[in-house]
Amino acid sequence: MNETIPPSPASQAVPAESPDVLRSLMLRSMFWRPAYLATSAWLEHLPFAFWLVEAHRPRVFVELGAHYGTSYFAFCQAVERLCLDTHCYAIDTWVGDEHAGFYGEDVHAAVWAHNEAHYSGFSRLVRSTFDEALGHFSDSSIDLLHIDGLHTFEAVSHDFASWRGKLTDEAVVIFHDTNVRERGFGVFRLFEELRAHYPAFEFVHGHGLGVIGFGAQQKDLLRQLFEADTHPAARQAVREAFARLGRGCADAFAAQGRSEREKDHEAEVARLRAELAAFAQDRS
Repeated sequence: MNETIPPSPASQAVPAESPDVLRSLMLRSMFWRPAYLATSAWLEHLPFAFWLVEAHRPRVFVELGAHYGTSYFAFCQAVERLCLDTHCYAIDTWVGDEHAGFYGEDVHAAVWAHNEAHYSGFSRLVRSTFDEALGHFSDSSIDLLHIDGLHTFEAVSHDFASWRGKLTDEAVVIFHDTNVRERGFGVFRLFEELRAHYPAFEFVHGHGLGVIGFGAQQKDLLRQLFEADTHPAARQAVREAFARLGRGCADAFAAQGRSEREKDHEAEVARLRAELAAFAQDRS
């Protein structure tokens, strides 16, 4: 007589079949179209930003290192579309660094203008260093922290250590560039250390994005995401789904660039034709 051996509790936590995992995590927000696209290594993670805001519903969101605002405005778009009572803050000097490159005042002006036009009701740009901005936030007040500043191991470790006291019991921390090993990047080292102590999930596409469940009280969908990381088939299914959605955002930005170049070309052709017509008239 054959006996059926019941599955272990661990195997019951996340369905073995990857389609079941995706169904349990699926939210409509992950299919949204970004309203703002700019040059960024973050383009392929915009669908996850939408998903994370809906799944987590943070009360306070802080981004350390906003640059052109691509990732930050995706979080803001989700907050507005979901009608959440979330306060958003982007902290940056807007002068650049050795990894992002250095740039002029036009970048801050463009980000500030977009924020004022669309999200000023709940979003504020804080132009300062990360350390200087610490005094603007109370302890245990931030539910979602995105660390994306200088990417050396020393710098990102300092940023995390400095801001961890500001995090709540429900806090989630995300790190960009966890899958970059060159140019002195050391985010992957810190992420490897943290995932040994906290529930975590890592996306390897788009230069890598690490997600840490810092707070002890995680929302249900976040707990399911972290649990999926412990099952290879489930982990791969989630990674593949968000990678494909993210590729669509990168393709949309590329198409936007081609459209702008075509417009510039048409304008240049029109200008040359006008000059040629004027020259012909003068000759006649």
